[in-house]
Amino acid sequence: MRGRSFFLDPDIVLMALLGVFAGAFLIEARSYNPTAALFPRLVSIFSLVFVVWTITQRYLALRRKAKSSPDTKAQAGKKAEGSLAWYWSLATMVGYFVLIYLLGFTLVTLVYLLVLPVLLGYRRYKIVLITGVLSTATFISVFSYVLHARIPEGIVESFFRQFLRAL
Repeated sequence: MRGRSFFLDPDIVLMALLGVFAGAFLIEARSYNPTAALFPRLVSIFSLVFVVWTITQRYLALRRKAKSSPDTKAQAGKKAEGSLAWYWSLATMVGYFVLIYLLGFTLVTLVYLLVLPVLLGYRRYKIVLITGVLSTATFISVFSYVLHARIPEGIVESFFRQFLRAL
């Protein structure tokens, strides 16, 4: 970490961003009545404590690593096997949420649960297929029948459904 600030570490930056959102939610919850504000306040306070703890732990780990190893810059770029770089993880999550609105929850969740393990290096495709299909079916069942929540259709799915009705 020579020549580079510990606070420019991507993990610390993302946790600080999460802390800003938790702080904003805590401030926003002040305008709610006491009953409605209880859950947002608890979640925000818990999140802020978790963010401070995580940033502290990451900072201390980076300091120990910088003191113990003279070649930390070469090791910093390496990622562990079976993991994605932080920007690819963020891109897959953002892509998942954007595609839900375009293609619908069911299709995007199935594809996400099939593709992500393969990207992470898991090569037992039969297990990936079974787990992806069963997890998607479980999510749909729980949201639809237990929680009575509507599953997002997506723009393409609703357009396709209207097209079929017109025939």
